[in-house]
Amino acid sequence: MFHKSRSEPAVDSNASTLDAASINFLCWNIKKGLKPNWREDLLDLVDGKDLVIIQEAVLHSDLTEAFDESVHWSFAKGYKTNKRTTGVMTICKHEPVRRHQLTCWEPWLATPKCTNITEYALSDTEETLVVVNIHAINFTLGVKQFRKQIDKVRKVLAKHNGPIILSGDFNTWRKKRMKILDALAIEHGLNALSFQEDHRKTVFGQLLDHIYVRSLTPESTDTHNVKSSDHNPLSAELSFSWSLA
Repeated sequence: MFHKSRSEPAVDSNASTLDAASINFLCWNIKKGLKPNWREDLLDLVDGKDLVIIQEAVLHSDLTEAFDESVHWSFAKGYKTNKRTTGVMTICKHEPVRRHQLTCWEPWLATPKCTNITEYALSDTEETLVVVNIHAINFTLGVKQFRKQIDKVRKVLAKHNGPIILSGDFNTWRKKRMKILDALAIEHGLNALSFQEDHRKTVFGQLLDHIYVRSLTPESTDTHNVKSSDHNPLSAELSFSWSLA
């Protein structure tokens, strides 16, 4: 089922709950599905996952039909041509109680970069989980536009006291960008997940893709070597930590 992102939050009081004790999460930039075998890899990767976020997603049946009809997905539209519409997509077994879209613009290309924010009910608690799926500004010499995009996320997180997953392709190929992201993490009590075997993409020696969490314990983390995108997927099994909330 498709639930289109809106500029204002939409609320569904009947949404079912994610299992707070075990949230299997995946993050992947699929490079617009331009490389061979991306769909086959995606189908393998999403098996057993409760929550999936995709950057450079293409609003096309090749992607949407890869998921069971019972799942809920939210698409935040970014770049659009006559042939395709790309953006960020969040897929979950459960319908969000709220969803919201933030849009910034690449200053050189004048193309939109979107952030999709969804909020989910959790089992056995009144706390809700906020999931931020971001594809960050890339083509700039300075960090002004990147900082502006992160500041928009900061304002949203400031309104939420519960658990958070902040993840995506942050394009943190400069140390200055990473410092801005680290400052956001410190301000909101977010912890960066680490990976024993780290196959994440790097540019100029800097990692681009990250998973940050708050009030969630990583039971396991992994990165996956693929040839079907220029980014390697990240995954984690997370559990809600009542003591950390």
